[in-house]
Amino acid sequence: MKLELNKGKGLASMENKSHELKRGLSSRHITMISIGGTIGTGLFLASGNVVSKAGALGGPIAYLVIGVLVYVLMKGLGEMSTFMPIPGAYTTYSGLFVHPVLGFMVGWNLCINGFLGLGAEIVGGGMILNQLFPSIPPVAFCIMLSLLILGLNLIDVKTYGEAEYWFAGIKVIAIIIFLIVGVLMIFGVIGKQGFIGLSNLNSHSMFPNGFSAVILMMTGVIWSYLGVETVVTAAGETKNPQKNVPKAINTIFFRILIFYVGSVTVIGLVVPFENVSVLSNGYAGLFGLAGIPGAATIMNIVILTSLASAANSIVYALSRTLVALSKEGKAPKALAKVNKRGIPMNAVLLTLFLGQVSLITNFVSPDKVFIWLISIAGFNTLLGWFGSFLSHYRFRKWLTEQGGSVDKLKFKMGTYPIPTIICLFVLVAIAIYTAYSSDTRFSFYIGAPMLVLYFIIGTILNKKGKLHEPNYKPFLDAHINDTEIK
Repeated sequence: MKLELNKGKGLASMENKSHELKRGLSSRHITMISIGGTIGTGLFLASGNVVSKAGALGGPIAYLVIGVLVYVLMKGLGEMSTFMPIPGAYTTYSGLFVHPVLGFMVGWNLCINGFLGLGAEIVGGGMILNQLFPSIPPVAFCIMLSLLILGLNLIDVKTYGEAEYWFAGIKVIAIIIFLIVGVLMIFGVIGKQGFIGLSNLNSHSMFPNGFSAVILMMTGVIWSYLGVETVVTAAGETKNPQKNVPKAINTIFFRILIFYVGSVTVIGLVVPFENVSVLSNGYAGLFGLAGIPGAATIMNIVILTSLASAANSIVYALSRTLVALSKEGKAPKALAKVNKRGIPMNAVLLTLFLGQVSLITNFVSPDKVFIWLISIAGFNTLLGWFGSFLSHYRFRKWLTEQGGSVDKLKFKMGTYPIPTIICLFVLVAIAIYTAYSSDTRFSFYIGAPMLVLYFIIGTILNKKGKLHEPNYKPFLDAHINDTEIK
């Protein structure tokens, strides 16, 4: 017996009666989407802010610590998503394996957070284009980028996957070239600085604002990894998810080490921390120091491509999350409607509309708006990750209670549950420190009341019986009968 998700057999109640989300993403799509989801504004622009505050050594440490968290997060999500590959994984798993109210909180927090993140990506793109064309205001570029992203998300899921495939390819090639050039500069092979070595790792530059600044910057670094979970969200529209999703997840940690920790380390070693910021990002700065004609401009164009890619992924992930929320009674029913091409039009349009928070750049300087957005989004991401870790902690117990077997899972995280428990405590510690520090307290003051509001609304809806349990039976039956999901 096989569970045929693409034909909707046995899953009519899970999909729109007339049209469904389609499994149009292939193995190469899902692999490159998982790469593209980890390379965006958080790496190219936010890293400059992190290095300038945390230092040449503090910056890489911040990215490494959160990178380990992300790896554990993805292993847990991978375990759950290969058992139950559906769109909107975050909210469904939290609501099913822990409590419906937590699912409501995680789902809407993810959406609001994604709207802020989308705004930050668009703001970042506007800043880059404004540097290339200073006579045109950034807000005009924000509108232009929004229309481009809208177009890519309204065709079909295969087109989205194809666009991400090529976007991700450009980013990967650019990062590899950046790393090669950076290493050559460190050894004095190119550039006018001569042999640099570890000269930037001195007592002044390693932790210029103390180690506490490294902890403070972790909130922004958390936001930097926003989008890595797109591969799990895409499991609901992926061919043979039990094979392709684990393959993509198993390589995530190595991509984190190379793309994030590796490139931020190179920036810290080559570019003085005083010379990097949001606008003066270390990537274009390094090529400038290398003396390669036009390389800095080319890098800015690559960064622009990356921002468009990251924004594209956010719209995709959020629109599918809204579909899941709608089907579980946590959002208006209209958001679950899917057209004949398998696109949730209403959800995509709402996501783009709310992402226009970026237009505030018309009244406030873009770099300030960018920092505000990533700070608030970084704090709010804590709840989404907390819900996912807690879901994974509860998942195996839920599975056995339903008659399933952990041994039958197609993908399992080793040393369970120790890494998951440690990560839960680390997230709580970061949240407390965020509230304690005057530098990041404003994000706590905005984020915490939002969480309370989600809890109140979710509790009211749950008591009224409005929150519906997702239809997990077909997945559980397939698991118990040890059949494949294709």
